[in-house]
Amino acid sequence: MGALDITYLLTPKVWGEYGFTDINTDTKKLLPIIRDVQARIVESVIGKNLYDKFIEDIDAGTPIVGLYKECLDKYILPMMIAYCDYKATWHTTYQITNKTTGRNRDEHIEPNDVNQNNDLRNELIKTAKSYEKKLKNWLCDNTQKIEELRIEGCSGSDLSQSNDYFNSIGIF
Repeated sequence: MGALDITYLLTPKVWGEYGFTDINTDTKKLLPIIRDVQARIVESVIGKNLYDKFIEDIDAGTPIVGLYKECLDKYILPMMIAYCDYKATWHTTYQITNKTTGRNRDEHIEPNDVNQNNDLRNELIKTAKSYEKKLKNWLCDNTQKIEELRIEGCSGSDLSQSNDYFNSIGIF
């Protein structure tokens, strides 16, 4: 495996089908966004143990089933799509080349001005944060059902210990 090889939880195709970002957007622009959201947001929200389980299962070709599939399909992927759309408003507007950094122009679309982009980004981040909150609540509700979220001495009804745990992995 190369230094930048990554196992993606979200593909550009799925993002294009369910997200706000156009399906015809260049994959070269989308993959770094997905990689960043996955590494910085998803892993920090679900914790290293659960994140590693998803990656290991995908790499091994092991079907993701049960609560893990529910977590991925209903909570992680919608959150990822929303955060990716948010980041795409910036990353698809600008381009870095060997001569300069500048704004992209497309002959088929009129670009937003700064205020329009900020309004759009504000709406997109609200959506992303809403999905993140749903994921965190789901993780908290399923702490004792998912091995990678369990901590010794913590029962599902012991919210103070659960919250301490989730604080320690960055969920609350």
